[in-house]
Amino acid sequence: MPTQKKLGTHLEWHGNRIRVVIRVPPLMRETVGKGKLKETLKTTDVLEAEREKVDVIKRLRASLKGTKTSKVSADLMQEAMEIRRLREAGLLTLGDGDPEVLGYDPEEAAFDETVDAVGREHGHEAAQSFAAVALGNSTPLTSLVDRWFAEKDLSIGYKEDIRRALARLEAWCGRTRTAKTVEAITKRVAGRYIHDQFISDRVDVKTANKDLSCLRSYWKWLGKRHGTEENPWLGQSLEKPKQRREAASAKKRPFTDDEVRRLLSGIRSKREREFSLMSALSGLRLEEVAGLRVKDCANGSLKVTDAKTPNGLRTIPAHPALSELIARRCAGKAPEGYLFDDLEEQREDSKRDRSAPVSQAFTRERRRLGVDERASPAQRQSNIDFHSWRRWFVRKAVEGLERGVKGYTPWTIANVVGHKVEDGTLDGVPLPLGMTMGVYAGPASLDAMRACVGAVELPKGE
Repeated sequence: MPTQKKLGTHLEWHGNRIRVVIRVPPLMRETVGKGKLKETLKTTDVLEAEREKVDVIKRLRASLKGTKTSKVSADLMQEAMEIRRLREAGLLTLGDGDPEVLGYDPEEAAFDETVDAVGREHGHEAAQSFAAVALGNSTPLTSLVDRWFAEKDLSIGYKEDIRRALARLEAWCGRTRTAKTVEAITKRVAGRYIHDQFISDRVDVKTANKDLSCLRSYWKWLGKRHGTEENPWLGQSLEKPKQRREAASAKKRPFTDDEVRRLLSGIRSKREREFSLMSALSGLRLEEVAGLRVKDCANGSLKVTDAKTPNGLRTIPAHPALSELIARRCAGKAPEGYLFDDLEEQREDSKRDRSAPVSQAFTRERRRLGVDERASPAQRQSNIDFHSWRRWFVRKAVEGLERGVKGYTPWTIANVVGHKVEDGTLDGVPLPLGMTMGVYAGPASLDAMRACVGAVELPKGE
């Protein structure tokens, strides 16, 4: 990348090209959906870029015009949606009859006066939009999202992801003078948005697909509850770059035994070391370990009562090597107390998991100890992370079967780690007897799960 020449204000290198960057004012960032606007130039010459940037900056700043009026528009749309709600509930009769037959309708007259007032204050276009929303002919993009949230049990973090995705779409609609309504987002409009928002700015594919998944889910609900006929986001996911697909090593994996030794002997924090032991010898996810209470660790068992999936709600035997750790952490605590009570309590409206501090501290320790793997410097995430303890547990349970340990089957492993088994797979690998075992046989016995857990042993030296 050329770096021999210093770039001026509003310019930065982007690969081997130069791009113009302007900051979005703080009050506009929520509406625009980003903190900066960027446009890549075709030149690599710094002096030429200085000349070209003037027009680009003007164009980018012009795209922000009208953003300050978004609060006014939001208030108008909220009022229009309230009129619409009353109309749908039968409490208003706007447009429901022939005025020549019914004669003077005070409700209709009051509505017409309201629309005229909107037109006088905000313009003809705003008045038309107000009337269309109130009469049910168009729907503001975010007007129904809270109804969806009230109906569906979604995590706080996922709700925030959805709101951010919709905010970015709204901001783009404002910049491109596209109506900010559900009805205006056709397949073609969605395609333009994806190109402008993600492809032109070279947004990471995973990040882009996360936004598109949120939009796709919202539109699916709109089709079910609101009668929206088309889901413009279906089939719109971006494909991963070819070089990433070909990078065989860019895949999440278990820890090796050598990495297990290095981590368990080298992690300086007692809490992170004990979290690691719990996951390695039980297959529990990070947040499942963080959620364990004293009452969940009684009678030599571990009971998961809050899991990522329904299959994750399970009770498994505690590994014998965890007995001392569990007894020490349970001592003197009430049944409702957390096993790991040295984690800060999260606010009810927090989108951070209770285990977030452990995840961050473990990552720092893992990197410090040189336990990391990336296919290339450009790879965002390591192939190994805290979840690799869970992968290691599964790997060791499988190796137990391979060396002839009796008393459990591959299906038992799936039950222990709380994987869905109805589809007859374990981590995507087909299991024998498919639906017969996954549906009809029921969960594994406690003895079988005890045999499975016992087959997992820490490598020698630990």
